[in-house]
Amino acid sequence: MLLLLLIILPLISANNNNTSIIYIHEELPSNSLLLSSISSTNSLQWLPSSYTYQTYFRLNQNQSLSTTDQRIDREEFCEKNLCNCSYCLLTLNFLQTFATNNISIRTIQIVIEDINDHSPVFRQSLIKLPIAENVPIGYEIPLESAIDNDYGSLSIQNYELHPLINNPFRLIKTGKPVLRLIEALDRETKSNYLLQLIAYDGGSPPLSGQQKIEIIVTDVNDNPPVFDRSIYQRSIPENEKIDSVLLQIHASDRDDEENGRISYSIDDPSSTFRINEQTGEIYLLKPLDYEKIRSYSISITARDHGTPQLNNYAQLIIDVTDVNDNIPKILITEINGTRHDHNQPISLSECTPKGTSLFYIYVTDDDSGENGRVSCTLNDTHFSLVYLTLNAYSLQISGLPELDYEREQSLDIELKCTDYGLPSLSKTVLFHIELEDCNDNPPDIISPLPFNGTMMISYETTIVPFVITQFHVEDRDRFQPNKFSYSFTVTPSLDLSLTNNGTLILCSMPFAMGLYMINVTVSDIGNLTNSISIPFNIYSLNDTTILKRFTMENTSLMLIFSLFLIIFIASIFIGVCFLIAFLLRRRRKSQQQQQQQQSKGRLCLCCYSCFNIDEKSIRNSSCESMNSSNERADSSQKTTIEVLDDGRNSSNRIYEYGVKQANDLSLINTRNIHHQRDFNYSEKVERYLTHLNHGILGVDTTLSDEGVYGSSDLSSDQLHQLNIRPPSIVSIPSSQQHYQDSLKRFEQLYSLVEHRQPTAFTSDSLYV
Repeated sequence: MLLLLLIILPLISANNNNTSIIYIHEELPSNSLLLSSISSTNSLQWLPSSYTYQTYFRLNQNQSLSTTDQRIDREEFCEKNLCNCSYCLLTLNFLQTFATNNISIRTIQIVIEDINDHSPVFRQSLIKLPIAENVPIGYEIPLESAIDNDYGSLSIQNYELHPLINNPFRLIKTGKPVLRLIEALDRETKSNYLLQLIAYDGGSPPLSGQQKIEIIVTDVNDNPPVFDRSIYQRSIPENEKIDSVLLQIHASDRDDEENGRISYSIDDPSSTFRINEQTGEIYLLKPLDYEKIRSYSISITARDHGTPQLNNYAQLIIDVTDVNDNIPKILITEINGTRHDHNQPISLSECTPKGTSLFYIYVTDDDSGENGRVSCTLNDTHFSLVYLTLNAYSLQISGLPELDYEREQSLDIELKCTDYGLPSLSKTVLFHIELEDCNDNPPDIISPLPFNGTMMISYETTIVPFVITQFHVEDRDRFQPNKFSYSFTVTPSLDLSLTNNGTLILCSMPFAMGLYMINVTVSDIGNLTNSISIPFNIYSLNDTTILKRFTMENTSLMLIFSLFLIIFIASIFIGVCFLIAFLLRRRRKSQQQQQQQQSKGRLCLCCYSCFNIDEKSIRNSSCESMNSSNERADSSQKTTIEVLDDGRNSSNRIYEYGVKQANDLSLINTRNIHHQRDFNYSEKVERYLTHLNHGILGVDTTLSDEGVYGSSDLSSDQLHQLNIRPPSIVSIPSSQQHYQDSLKRFEQLYSLVEHRQPTAFTSDSLYV
């Protein structure tokens, strides 16, 4: 059954992503697998705080966790203060590295559960107890308890006393075995009793241990020694001096003489303490170490010298207190987990980026509490310590200030770790770092220096090719090859060349003079660049713009370009002309079609006079006229001449002439209702009408002439026909004539008006 318990598989649970709890039983077989995979990364290493457990557990290369050949004994862990005796919990801490800047702590908590692997054991297999025969009934004899290294329910639970027949003693079943006398003793009847005390633990089945007790019945001494207290307790610092008196034990015996004389003894398996048998003073024999053993439990025995000899027991508990007596210990490892020797110089490139981890630093202090709490500092701001977990740091590049090989080639860094004890103790580690050069500086243009002014070049006296300048470039990177490449841009365009050795040459003069801006860029092999701007002015000594003679190639190019430009412009002009001609032709054709559709259109000349009569209107089928009447207060006459074509053409003209009797008025005003003025025409009509007005008729000056000459015309035959026809409405076809014929037409028209017989007209208007 015990073997079955030993091979029970561990129970595993997880509190969070980085902490796992494993439940195992003690006494596991060697090399038992506890956890198949601790982390997903291959970079996993023990933290110094868990180095103690490397004796019992092994971290395999496949990131699994298993036991070693060392025996897993819960009682041993408790005895060494590696875990709490009531709940044995071991905490294993590992550092897992996923990336340079991604570090975390992996914690495995192992709970060791007790199994019933220890039987109760008595310190002595046989004890002899002399008891006086005169002890009263009910007299109790305390016995030494058995020892069971198991805890809890698996520790000692019960005692039994055998035999029960012919035995005047009974066992009181308490936590500590006590014999009670239930019958009077008689040495003459029986001088001794051989008893067997059996202790049982709480296992299933229970384990047991036994002790033989020989009761020797003697005379008289009936008072055992009595201690002042059953448990003595004292706290002692771990730096207590050797042979110093820790405390004094005292017991008393009411008996006299030899029966009351007491001797003391202690049971100390570690041999760390001793006791003076007569005085009960306890001395320190060996130095104490809080980090190894923090508490001692010692059994003290007081015996008298009577017959029979009586004894009593007490317990001494000594607690060791911590003092700051341990200097911090520093462990430095590479990123891959290998141990680093800080005495070796460190090579580091100056271009190493900010935040790069160089080492992991683990600090341990065997002291506890504030004495074991440690802080670390650096004396150089180029680097920084990044806190990982308790007393674990990452040494990283801070970047403030940046590493610069050109300024300093080596650095000496002091790492100092100090605890918080009183007085504080510290440990210092020195790092010697050798910087390596990298391409981190752009080229420096030594010459020419940056231009504050403008470089002036004479157009007439400068001979091309002309060397503008030659660049002298250096690179502050010491171990980088001084190989540079050059490039340039110029605004506006200029014929330049830049050689591999940095010579800037003007190859040919430009067509026009003026200011040019040259931007030169220098690059090293690492594509780091530097630039300089050169203002460049080409001027003429005569302060005029000189165009250099074209070369044959430039002339040919310009001629070809000019030819194409002329052809392009001519093509556009011809296209526009064709478009205009097309539109005009289309418009003329449209007008001709309209004239053909209305071939019966006529030009009408309407002339009518008003002589204080009512308004009348006369219309013809092909002409349309207006008849207006005016009421006059004075004697007056108004003559209207209207020139109409087919009614659609915009050349219709209407002229009104107001004539009233006046001897002193000689001005003529004409009003064009629809169009602009024609001053030549108006003047001629004015002169004619003035001639008509020979003191009898006057012209109304309130009327203005706004008319222009229309396009209608009358032929001489039509006028002759007009003269011989009786006064009536006459229609004459319209035709296009010149401007000079219109005056004659109006003169003839007014001649008709002037010589007409008033009685011969049927209306006040004459239509022609």
